[in-house]
Amino acid sequence: MVLSWCCCRQEETKPAGAKWSALGQRQCTDCTCVIIFILFWCGMFYIAAYAFTTGNVHRLVYGYDSYGNICNRENKPISGISRSGMNMTGRPYVFFMDVYNPSDSLEICVKTCPDSDMEDIDDVKDFTLRTGSQLCLYDYEPSSYSSDLQGLLGPCPETPVMESKPIVNRCLPANIQDKLSNYVDELVDWLNAADLFNKVVADLYVARYEILGMCFIAFGVAIIMVFLIRFVASIVVWLILALSAGGSIAATVVLWWNYGKRKSALDQIPEEEQVQSQQQNVTAFLVYSIIASVFTIILLLIIIVMRKRIAFTIELFHQAGKALSHMPLLLIQPLWTFIMLILFMAYWCVVLVHMSTAGKPKVHPVTGFVSYEDPEPVKYFWWYHLVGLFWTCEFILACQQFVVASCITEWYFTRDKQYFRSPILKSVGRLISYHLGSIVLGAFIITLVKIPRAILAYIQLKFKDSTSTCVQWMLKCLSCCLWCFEKCLKYLNENAYIIIAIEGSNFCSSAQRAFITLVSNALRVAAINCVGDFVLFLGKLAVVTITAFIGLAIFGSHTSVNYYAVPILLVCVFAFIISHGFFSIYEMSIDTLLLCFCEDARVNDGSPGKEYFMDRDLMEFVSNSSDALDNLDRKRRSDRVIASNDVELDQADDRDVIIEGAVAPAVEVVSPREANHEEIEA
Repeated sequence: MVLSWCCCRQEETKPAGAKWSALGQRQCTDCTCVIIFILFWCGMFYIAAYAFTTGNVHRLVYGYDSYGNICNRENKPISGISRSGMNMTGRPYVFFMDVYNPSDSLEICVKTCPDSDMEDIDDVKDFTLRTGSQLCLYDYEPSSYSSDLQGLLGPCPETPVMESKPIVNRCLPANIQDKLSNYVDELVDWLNAADLFNKVVADLYVARYEILGMCFIAFGVAIIMVFLIRFVASIVVWLILALSAGGSIAATVVLWWNYGKRKSALDQIPEEEQVQSQQQNVTAFLVYSIIASVFTIILLLIIIVMRKRIAFTIELFHQAGKALSHMPLLLIQPLWTFIMLILFMAYWCVVLVHMSTAGKPKVHPVTGFVSYEDPEPVKYFWWYHLVGLFWTCEFILACQQFVVASCITEWYFTRDKQYFRSPILKSVGRLISYHLGSIVLGAFIITLVKIPRAILAYIQLKFKDSTSTCVQWMLKCLSCCLWCFEKCLKYLNENAYIIIAIEGSNFCSSAQRAFITLVSNALRVAAINCVGDFVLFLGKLAVVTITAFIGLAIFGSHTSVNYYAVPILLVCVFAFIISHGFFSIYEMSIDTLLLCFCEDARVNDGSPGKEYFMDRDLMEFVSNSSDALDNLDRKRRSDRVIASNDVELDQADDRDVIIEGAVAPAVEVVSPREANHEEIEA
């Protein structure tokens, strides 16, 4: 139901039969979704407040003993629990009486983890006297240590006590990697190879300024490549198509020639003397030749049928480059999106950590040990917080897509582009003022697919060791189907945002219009997705390659770097991420131009009063291009004639004024006093 009020301000609805105009008057769309999203974020803030007030991060970082005391902190007493409220400052590590059964073992805070193996209680006593770190319960002095006190529940540890190292402030056996799987073993061993690892870390530290400089170089190369790709796209595409067609024809000819040669040689041999392998070889060449011929014919037919669509894709590259040259700041939109995502993810993780420690103390009825369990609301807060992660991230990405689409749309539907000014801030204002609800709705639809995917991934993790092949196969099929469905929805959402930017309609009608447009222009869409994506991939590859060569020139002469391949590899990863951000704007621009072209061709026909907005080069790809071009030429000629007539009329008016000033008689103005004086004299 369409609401009669708006999230920010209300525009008058267009009267029935009003003339279509892109970027015309707008009204807020999907207002209910904005209200729901605001209420949802009120719930997110409530969860954050609950987590910050009831959670204790120190309990997660330092750990706590069996009486609720947080290690290395001053503690408040817990009612009904003895030995709680102790000052554990200077005791930062958790020690288990039996490290191989930590869930049932007594835990205490210690000053130092065991630095050697201890075979009996006397070794434990010697360690305590030597280091001052008590491994028995707090109120037991070293002189009272005896074997009678040893056990899983304390007060002294069971022997032998293994040499331990603090891992996340927990005393764990130094040989714990022996208990892990083989691949973790290899990783730990590789990381423990101090010579190689330390040298690599040292290389990254020494070359930190060069790596930062190479990132800026990749930034510059990506910008240059974005502006150059519109000029080289046609050369690259047609060259690749020519090489593909020529290579297929040549391969087919070679295969048929080999088949004919071997067939003629085989025919000269009497049938009873022919070897079976020779006959199979000839048959194989015949099959290969037929397959190659079919493939070549299909490829040539595709090129012939799609040649105009491929040329249209190349022209869209050219138009996208022209649009971005008018709005170069649009290329840094991924930077702001990345910053927003980083800030949100940091906030989300901080709340998650606090929420994970928002537990109430619970005393075990047998042992009297304290444990913390999640309150009942937290069990539901986890899912709410997860939905907030997916929904907000998709919302931030959708905002970038709409801003880019709105800017490109305004450029396309501006007739006089000579005086065009970058509309980035205007597009952001249009998003906030009118279409936040539509963006929220589109992001929520993607979230509805991501949640089942997350649940399915969790189920796959649980059934990882399952011996049922059928279950694993079904889970993989479901995961693949959901992934494909999510990709299709994302593509449809992007095009829906473009229609919203063009017409200002709500999300559902825009998605319907986008779907109809994409289906009716399926060949053009296929050409753009195949040819366009390949050209953009080549552009990303070119940025990475150029950056890598520059890195080789810089790091090759760097004498302080031992393994300069590692910094170069890291720089290449950064270069790919940077180039992907730039070319994602280019890709969105091409998709926007396609829908703008389709809407322009649907509404207008090139006749007087319904002229196309598209560039003259794009008019060649519409059905009535010749009529539209003739009308455009006539309009331009008439505009020039009118302009010249106006100039001639202005010049004629100026000449008339000059002539009138030259031939008009001079009129003497006489004052009344002078007139009276003349009459008296007479």
